[in-house]
Amino acid sequence: MITYHFGGSRSLISSPVVYQVVTASLAAGYSLHVGCAIGADAQVIQAAININPARLHVFAAFTAEHFGAWSGSAVATVHAAAQMGARVSFLPRVDLAIPLAGRLIRRSKTALFGCNASAFFLATPFSSGSLAVAGAAVRAGQPVFAFCVGFPGSPGCPHGCDGHWLPAPFMNYAAWRWQPAQSKFF
Repeated sequence: MITYHFGGSRSLISSPVVYQVVTASLAAGYSLHVGCAIGADAQVIQAAININPARLHVFAAFTAEHFGAWSGSAVATVHAAAQMGARVSFLPRVDLAIPLAGRLIRRSKTALFGCNASAFFLATPFSSGSLAVAGAAVRAGQPVFAFCVGFPGSPGCPHGCDGHWLPAPFMNYAAWRWQPAQSKFF
C-alpha cells in the first residue's frame, strides 16, 4: 500500500489546500502518516478523520494521558482521531526523558519510516522543524514535496541537503519537488 507522510508548519492557518490534498490522497487509496502538532498536522488529521480515519496513522510525542504535551500539541484533535478509528502511536520510539525538541524530531522521523513520499504544508519559507524533517526524508530517499501556503515562491532547503526545488504537481495540486544534487562520483 502507498503511504504518504504529511507535515508542516505549526503556525499554518486554516488552508483549503491541506483539505484538498488529503482528500485526493485518500480518494486514491493511499494511507497517511502525520505528527501531532497544531497547524498543518492538525489540519491533515481533521481532513482525514472526516474522510477515512482508518487510513490515518498519527504519531504523538506525548502519552495518551497527555503527559509530554505542550502548547503546540493538538491533543484534542489527536484524541478525536483515535475515537474515529485512526491509528495513534503515543511516544513512538520516544520517551519523556528526551527533551521536547528531541521528542518532536524523533517522532517525525519515526512517522517517515515506510512512507513512499513526504509533503509539507509551509507557512514560511524557512520553517525549521519542517525542513529538518524534509532533510531526513531526502536522506531516506523519499520524494519530497512542499506547498507554499503562507507565502509566494519556493521554500528553503531541507536541512543538510544539496539540490533545488522544482515546480511539480502533487496529487494534481501545484507544489514544489526537491531535486537532490547529482553525485559527482559514479
